[in-house]
Amino acid sequence: MFQQLLLEESIGIGLKAENQKQALKQMVDLLPQWGLKESTKAELLERLLERERFGTTAIGDGIALPRCIFSGVQYPLAALAISREGIHYPSLDGELVHIIFLLVLPEREESQQHKERILHIAESFFRDRFLCERIKIAEHPEEVYELLLREGSPMYEMVDRDMTLRARYGT
Repeated sequence: MFQQLLLEESIGIGLKAENQKQALKQMVDLLPQWGLKESTKAELLERLLERERFGTTAIGDGIALPRCIFSGVQYPLAALAISREGIHYPSLDGELVHIIFLLVLPEREESQQHKERILHIAESFFRDRFLCERIKIAEHPEEVYELLLREGSPMYEMVDRDMTLRARYGT
């Protein structure tokens, strides 16, 4: 499900950030241009940082799943970034973060339920250490995108098709 929210151009390889704030800013910049107005990027970044102050979204094993429900978007947006060096991002296990999956959902009645479902699938997916290692050594976003689609194909049956189509095509 989360893989279908990602666009190839929303995948960043070689994320260079020294800390959580820099990483989140770069993640916001990876989000699709059609889905987020330039004027709302700063507001979204502040909302994400506010969420992090509530409790870290770095779940351990080098994975962070920052997310928020945000009135500045009409459709679900996602971005994925990989840092081979790792980012100093407060995490449950104290380790550096290497893979960040960002999820932004519009303010709608069903968004909380969608968020929980998507994050549960993403967390399960990224707990596969072998898969994460393959993602970390990828040279191009296309490689990561294909890997996510190939490895996640059994999950497609769980997809809310309407939400995915709106996210993908903005219809």
